[in-house]
Amino acid sequence: MKKEIAIIGFGEMGKRHAKDMHDHSKGEVRIVAVCELDDKKYQEGVEWLGYSPERFSSVLEILDNTCLDGAIIASPNHTHWDALQHFEGKSIPLIIEKPLDSTYEKLLKIVDFTERYSAPIMVHHVMRYAPIIKKAKELISDGILGKLCSFRFNLNGGGGHMHNFRRNKLSGGGQMLEKATHDLDIMLHLMNSSPKRVAAICKQQVFGGDKSDTLCCSDCDEKESCMMYTKRGETNSAIKDINVSKDLCVYAKSANIPDNELCMIELENGTFGSQTNSFFIERYYTRVYEIIGDAALMRICLTGLPYETQKSYQGKLEVFPRRSEVQEIEFEYENRIHYNSSPGVFEHFYNLMCGKTTKVYSPVDEALAAEMIAIAAYRSSELGKYVIIKDILPDNLKTSFSSIFQK
Repeated sequence: MKKEIAIIGFGEMGKRHAKDMHDHSKGEVRIVAVCELDDKKYQEGVEWLGYSPERFSSVLEILDNTCLDGAIIASPNHTHWDALQHFEGKSIPLIIEKPLDSTYEKLLKIVDFTERYSAPIMVHHVMRYAPIIKKAKELISDGILGKLCSFRFNLNGGGGHMHNFRRNKLSGGGQMLEKATHDLDIMLHLMNSSPKRVAAICKQQVFGGDKSDTLCCSDCDEKESCMMYTKRGETNSAIKDINVSKDLCVYAKSANIPDNELCMIELENGTFGSQTNSFFIERYYTRVYEIIGDAALMRICLTGLPYETQKSYQGKLEVFPRRSEVQEIEFEYENRIHYNSSPGVFEHFYNLMCGKTTKVYSPVDEALAAEMIAIAAYRSSELGKYVIIKDILPDNLKTSFSSIFQK
């Protein structure tokens, strides 16, 4: 069944969504409209997609001139609500890129909008759709770990996001909200519970400084000696859709977000654990989750081995019972971004557009739960104490928040 969709924001993520939808549907889904003001980004997206969707200057212009089966909001974080609000009164299935937006106030506006919107809205918490995560969820639901007790989630990454709008708290929201939200969402998804309270230490230890906010790596006199130099337009040849289109200086005055974070979390079901992130180690990208039950421990290693010894981009799911044999399952996703989750995202959104399902697998309220951990973490780091999430929620969400994952 052919479907026509629009992409709001045709940059880094927008062109990825467009190509995924076209390729996985074998042309059944066609991108008929995009909203993108930047000429270069539009042309890059066209080159990737292989054809030229009609280009519009605003969401309203798209809605006035097209008849859509779906739309994807993939503009920068701080513009998601600005785009979404124009769909008021429509009934068009939507994907919103994560995070929902970059500020607490806009997150709440999106939640309120979703409650009155008549069509499905799914959040692009893409890692939920990865086969390795789906298998982990299945095993945990089958009781392989026994009673769930605690968790440890860890991410070590480089500073690539610090070269663009994400380096600023107002436009990006901070890495706990922007990047680690992936991990926080998986944490809640697997533990099947909303967060209760959070304590965190979030510090800026490497990035930021006194450089000009307009300085780019390509124009810098110190680029030959700078550890964070990046070449604009540099593309990972193995994974086509990782492209550095910005090379803003990571030591600029406006680079004001933490780059090293530790968060302790207690969930409503009594389980507890930690999430740690660092974003300045370029040669050691690791993403490892551990979930501990009273019968076994599950280890989900998404990143394989460190770069120097990594032979292929693959992950491993391991279950360590108390006495019986260790269970190991490997997942290869060479050249497939986000652990080969894109086919699952496409299939689910296509089914939502076709009316084959109305239940959203990555809904807005569960995205809010993950993002509230980030909001609470930054407040906790400033205050130096635990933050109880219900205490910072508006009254209309206090009752329902704790049971989001039990519906």
